[in-house]
Amino acid sequence: MDVLTKSFIESSMADFASNQINTLAMNCMTTQDPNKVLQRREHQRENHSHNYSIKVKNEGKATSQKSSGRCWIFACCNVLRNKLIKEYSLADDFELSQTFVFFYDKFERVNYFLEQIIGTKTEELDGRLVQHLLSNPMNDGGQWEMLVNVIRKYGICPKSVYDDAWSSTSSLRFNRYMTTKLREWACLLRKSAESGKSVEDLREMKQDFLVQAHRILMIHFGSPPEKFSWTYHNTKKDENSFHRMDNLTPLEFLEKCCNGFDIDGMVSLIHDPRNEYYKTYTVEALGNVVGERGSFYLNVPIEVLKEYAMKTLRDDKEPVWFGCDVGKSFNRDKQVMDDKQFDYELVFGAGANPSQNKEDRLRYGQSLMTHAMVFTGCDLPEGAKFPTKWRVENSWGSETGDKGYALMTDTWFDEYMYQVVVRASFFDNDDRIKKALAGEPVILPAWDPMGALADEPVVDCFGR
Repeated sequence: MDVLTKSFIESSMADFASNQINTLAMNCMTTQDPNKVLQRREHQRENHSHNYSIKVKNEGKATSQKSSGRCWIFACCNVLRNKLIKEYSLADDFELSQTFVFFYDKFERVNYFLEQIIGTKTEELDGRLVQHLLSNPMNDGGQWEMLVNVIRKYGICPKSVYDDAWSSTSSLRFNRYMTTKLREWACLLRKSAESGKSVEDLREMKQDFLVQAHRILMIHFGSPPEKFSWTYHNTKKDENSFHRMDNLTPLEFLEKCCNGFDIDGMVSLIHDPRNEYYKTYTVEALGNVVGERGSFYLNVPIEVLKEYAMKTLRDDKEPVWFGCDVGKSFNRDKQVMDDKQFDYELVFGAGANPSQNKEDRLRYGQSLMTHAMVFTGCDLPEGAKFPTKWRVENSWGSETGDKGYALMTDTWFDEYMYQVVVRASFFDNDDRIKKALAGEPVILPAWDPMGALADEPVVDCFGR
């Protein structure tokens, strides 16, 4: 049968009506949230308690990226603030300025995009690479190396010094407007190149575009601080609880106050079953700061991601930045990531449970990294090699989950975890990883799933 016929539809309708279970399922699903109908409640009771044998101290109060895709920045700031809270005895609601990093990432990204357009001026406009560059030039998402590039160049500051602006908490309108300008400037650059303008001429044009972009950013987000004073009260509540640090630049603040975190000395481990393990990979045209390193990943088996994430939590007692596909098998209200918590076959019949493996999901566009968060704990039963569940610091506020903290089962980790960032010194005695890190990275195409940017905004996470 090559077309849907009336007789086929009538037969299918009759088959549906012949089983009253289908009617019950239809009545439930048409009147309720599907995730509530599909829940395996016994499984949830047995596996979803928020108690962990390994947990970092000084967990901060859950933060909120609001209606923006700044999760990757929030995750990094949450890792950094853990050290500050511990070092300076700060209250658990202390935050670093996510908008400061956001501002400079946006500005650098304008320059990076325009340089990519200049660099591809002889490529076909309708070719896959140029169309990929034009597809979403000003989204909110990012990758670990992009964080390193911005923070190493510009530093960081407390949120009390540079607070959120409306457009950083609800970035859609800014991104749409900036995307309009970037495509307009790309058009002008390519047409100028076609008319015979040199690269030097194009870069002179680019300077005018950068001036406009900087003005637009300043108006939307406010002027980021060049120098500031940081005042704070510690939690000791004695006569010496008030402190002041004057005349700091953001780079000085990074050096003096965050010096326990070696942002340059971290390695991004990924699990990509499509590609060879113990090799490094990068993605074409993925970056934000011209002249700095773009994406850089070491591909390893999933057990290696677990090993070093657990080692960081247990031995270093430090949180772990990671990237995953958060929307899959996800209970938004309870903030639980568990590939076994929903029973599709109970409602839809035999064969309804998703059955693609991780490699095929990547190859067929069913999964990629959408969100960055932070591990702050895990539960390792006595005698077990790996945890049964992981504690996750999210950035969607404190109203859901365990006061904003999520739970990830270890089987979900296997299926939808893609990346963890850990310190490179862990590998001093791991010759296989050291050898892999010393090799030249394989270049993946710009549109490869490993080039996905973590940018899941709160408003779009439910029901993906």
